[in-house]
Amino acid sequence: MNKDMIDEALSFYEIDEEKYKQECYRCLKHIKSSDKILKKYYQIYEILYLDKTNRITELWKIKSINELFIEKVHPYITNLLLLNGYKIHKQNIEKLKFDDEEIRIHKLRVREALINDIEIRNYNGIRVSQMVWGTYFINVKLIEIGRLQYEKCENNIKIHIPTIGKLDIDKVMESLKKSRLYIEKYFNIKNFNYYCDSWLLSKQIHSIVNKNSNIYKFYELFKTEDGESCMEDILNFVYQLLEIDDYKKLQENTTLQKSIKEYLLKGNDIKIGKGILKIKF
Repeated sequence: MNKDMIDEALSFYEIDEEKYKQECYRCLKHIKSSDKILKKYYQIYEILYLDKTNRITELWKIKSINELFIEKVHPYITNLLLLNGYKIHKQNIEKLKFDDEEIRIHKLRVREALINDIEIRNYNGIRVSQMVWGTYFINVKLIEIGRLQYEKCENNIKIHIPTIGKLDIDKVMESLKKSRLYIEKYFNIKNFNYYCDSWLLSKQIHSIVNKNSNIYKFYELFKTEDGESCMEDILNFVYQLLEIDDYKKLQENTTLQKSIKEYLLKGNDIKIGKGILKIKF
């Protein structure tokens, strides 16, 4: 990675903010100033883009950049690791012969991973999770078909629900109906089941939302069981927070926020729902 490559990657993902670019430059200088950090950078790059043993899944457990590098580093280092995959992204797009809409979506999702934490959450740099998420699109571990995204996990398909608006149940069904053709094309598998692990499939959330809501209807598509506590996801996706010391401080701008807040203030916990799709497509 050098300044020219940073410029090319930023252009590829249509990021033109001067401040963003200058932070990338400063981070590059920081990386090159330490042989230890540079070595660790390349080790992580290998896991993200070259490793075939799925070590990338281990990175989901790491919560902070400093934990990832085992020392304090420039906060844009995860940005650079994600930008560093742009050439691989180009190659995969050409190899799989994506149409214009597929190219647009894949580039957009990586761009979102590169900027949302900074522009929406006002973080310095992007979280480890956003770096990993972006590389899933670069490596085409994920495809997006309408309202849902699909990930190949061994011989089955994991459903993801991007935060791109309402979870319109009609659009969900439309995506599911179209998905098999694309999954067979890009993932080269035919006999598979769909599953989903999400706070949206939480039995506790299901019990407090309106029966006419899209969340309720989405839950009904799956056979579910409780998993571990998903309060981190609730804070992140419902309230756009990393943590909070008092649930009384949670905002109530939406009906869902208000209902969850009331539920939590009664001393209840919310567990992730692990579901298998009941409907065959």
